[in-house]
Amino acid sequence: MSDFIEILQMLAERSGRKPSPLIALHHVPGRAGVRISHLTIAPALKDAWLDVVGLPFFQAQSTALAALRRGTAFAITGTGMLSRASLHLLVLDLLHHEPSATALLIAADPDQALLHEREATVLAHSLRPPIAITATNGSNRRTAPTSRLVITTLPELHSSLLRFHDRAWRYFWSRLRMIAIPDLHTYHGVAAGHLSMALLRATRLAPHPPLLGGSVAPVSGVEIALQLLSGQEWRITPVTDLPHPATTLALWQSDGDRQHEIMQLANAFVTAGATVRLVANRFEIGTLRAFTGDALSVGSTPLPAHVQIITGADNGAVQLSAALSSGAMLVILLLGRGISEPALQRLAVTDLATWPLLQPPVWPPAPINSFVAALHLVCAANEQPLRQQEIQQWQLTPTVERLEAHLHLHRLPHQPPLWLPGTQSDPYIPLDLHAAGTDPLFLLDEQGQPIGTADPSITGRWAFVGAALPPLRGGQRVIAQDEEQATVQLVADSGRRTIPLRRCRVHIHNEWGQRELRRKQGRKQGGHGPRLAWGRVMIEETTYAYREHNSRNVVQERTLPAPFTSQWHSPAIWIQLNRPLNVTGQLVGWSCAAAIAVQTLARLEDCVPAYDPDNNYLYLIDAQPSGNGLAAWLYEHLETILPLAYDIALDQRLDPLFEPLARADMDWLLAVLGGEVDMTIALPPRAQSSATRISNPPTRAPDLPTRAPDPPTRPSDPPTRPSDPPTRAPDPPTRATDPPTRASDPPTRAPDPPTRAPDPPTRAPDPPTRASDPPVRAEPPRPNRATGHTRNRYSRPPDRVPPRSNANRPQSITPVEPETPAAAAPSEEPTLPDAEAILARLRQRRSRIATETPRRSESPASGNPTFEPRFHPGDRIICMPYGAGKVRLSLVNGDREILIVDFDEHGELRIDPSVSVVRRLPPEERHNSVEE
Repeated sequence: MSDFIEILQMLAERSGRKPSPLIALHHVPGRAGVRISHLTIAPALKDAWLDVVGLPFFQAQSTALAALRRGTAFAITGTGMLSRASLHLLVLDLLHHEPSATALLIAADPDQALLHEREATVLAHSLRPPIAITATNGSNRRTAPTSRLVITTLPELHSSLLRFHDRAWRYFWSRLRMIAIPDLHTYHGVAAGHLSMALLRATRLAPHPPLLGGSVAPVSGVEIALQLLSGQEWRITPVTDLPHPATTLALWQSDGDRQHEIMQLANAFVTAGATVRLVANRFEIGTLRAFTGDALSVGSTPLPAHVQIITGADNGAVQLSAALSSGAMLVILLLGRGISEPALQRLAVTDLATWPLLQPPVWPPAPINSFVAALHLVCAANEQPLRQQEIQQWQLTPTVERLEAHLHLHRLPHQPPLWLPGTQSDPYIPLDLHAAGTDPLFLLDEQGQPIGTADPSITGRWAFVGAALPPLRGGQRVIAQDEEQATVQLVADSGRRTIPLRRCRVHIHNEWGQRELRRKQGRKQGGHGPRLAWGRVMIEETTYAYREHNSRNVVQERTLPAPFTSQWHSPAIWIQLNRPLNVTGQLVGWSCAAAIAVQTLARLEDCVPAYDPDNNYLYLIDAQPSGNGLAAWLYEHLETILPLAYDIALDQRLDPLFEPLARADMDWLLAVLGGEVDMTIALPPRAQSSATRISNPPTRAPDLPTRAPDPPTRPSDPPTRPSDPPTRAPDPPTRATDPPTRASDPPTRAPDPPTRAPDPPTRAPDPPTRASDPPVRAEPPRPNRATGHTRNRYSRPPDRVPPRSNANRPQSITPVEPETPAAAAPSEEPTLPDAEAILARLRQRRSRIATETPRRSESPASGNPTFEPRFHPGDRIICMPYGAGKVRLSLVNGDREILIVDFDEHGELRIDPSVSVVRRLPPEERHNSVEE
């Protein structure tokens, strides 16, 4: 372990970069698990377990075995070698006690299928009679139909095992007893519908309903998602039942040429005698496979190796968790200039223990997509005639009626009726897990060789000729696209990123529910949040151009030769914004999509934002036709992703490619998170609402307080001094348009709207037109992500803004989680921003600073007889986010006035008025503010 860390540190020193590319090293401690002394399985398997694994049995195995013997579905929580071996142990024990039975194991991808074949074969070597184990993509694939444990993938199950069930696979299906599904978390969104329908088709071919078992990563919401997927309850073992190996996580900052750095890191460890696994996005696997060898492999999931290198944050939190559980001595995650990666870099430096990618992601439950159901129903009719009882049991009668009307199914004149497939083309199309019942998009490398498939819904938005993939990160360039063959050809192009420019028209078909965004102010729920609704919409999207940022740090807009237009119906949520946004090319909302990809199992491509300036609605739409479950989840949990979305936008405000997007997202997020408080922020060229804490935090941890805003600045000049104190916005005008008509039969999963009539939101005046060359904005307030530990709220990203020290906080006081007051008014006088931070950001504008109004001098309250202190001991003040308090002492820290304040709810804290908004309370406001 120490040797690997020394190699990494040596590479960081040799790079010559300042600051060091090695952002952080985090030791992940091991876990012993819950051991048991005995497990009631075959003696030969007991001996094989001790010989192969070398560990005793664990509580998770006993829990899963008891569920299996009761006929209950079970899932072992874990992604490492022990979770795989435990699943193999239970399947082999079942096959050993039932000599005529067969079992099916559905692996997440072909690499995982070969790994399961290898490990299960080693565990079963001592069983007598022997149990034949074969993977359908392995070297012994020809013997798979006669094997007792067949390992395959979901696309192979669809196109081979189910399709030819009455030929080569007749013996296997007639004796099927169990279906095991490792890595169940792989099947989220549309993929959940594919797995659910494949299980229904497999159950029809088996003599009895097969038993279900599997493994799953530590994710939130797994019970509901699995119940919706399979129609039955699952027994989930606790995550602490199995041991977890100790390892080290290293965060490495990429300088732009990510592929070069990946290979440099990999070759250094291979030279040292280590095995390396590259966990890459599916778009870059083809390029990286050219460098693989005996000690270096590449794929979309971790495999056993000494060192795991994850190529980017877009691989997701679940792949990082799997790499940390794989038994690797070192896990390296590269962070570059993807849309969420700068924010993740800064948050990692602040507190890696509460880092978003180290928290269990959320599994949004997804109902079966109607297009997916239609595809599998036609295939099921090819395998056996569909019976009316089955259709009613699956609750797919409307889908069957539509297929019959379009001649995809033919009804036979029997009683009860039967359905056979129509005369259309072969329904067994190649299956991509995230494609909604259509042919996938085939990915080709530079030589035209296939490297994988992708969801076809990305074609016009992310895969046009000239686009950079992975989305909003880059590294690969689309050089050719064939719509007839559904192919996209990629070539490596490091340092280049793109973002599409679109036109969107959204029509609301049905509204299924509406509510206000939840907030917490003080100790009670309060605040007038914007209206949030969800329902079914039709969107027409046209991609006409794209913004490009190349390796020479040049940003330019390029028009597509032929605009790409697509139209689909899907569930969506929409937010009624208080003020209009000045955006072009629909550069808004992508920060939310990036935050969703970090905090859930969904991908960035699964959500499509769109802004309607006529109604002032911001939509977040499911990317696949008929939906993927995200909209339903977002309607109930939108508040949990907004703080991280603001973090992402905040750290992209200086990025030349994402600057317009960051501007727009920061504006509306400030307004949405601001509640009733409407104060001017130093955010040229427009003022916006300050951010307060939301009231519905993620389930894993409570919220942290938000930072109070800096003073306002003039839009056209450097923010050397605020000109006017912030003022409240005027009352909103009466809205002329009526809300969309509610659907008569909304989905049963939609929550009821609130019974309390919402108050009208406060609308600020329309913002001014954005200047063509605005000054660099001062640091605005950033609403904190919901985390479980207190961290420095004022930390700045490295090599962007100098970090603010937290040393002036009294050491005797334990940081607490203050609640936001019910309302906070702007300060009476403009206060000075941090001079050092301004100078660091505005060196290029020094010549203009001399023309500004001279700074006010804040002298100490004592020691300078000419100083007129703003606050005195005994003054009652209000400071966001801590609420009302009493000034105990005024101190001096350099050229700033420092206050020691005894807050009503949070005790004694040290406040810097040049950073926090502090206002002296008039006598008539003091009593009310305390009560709030």
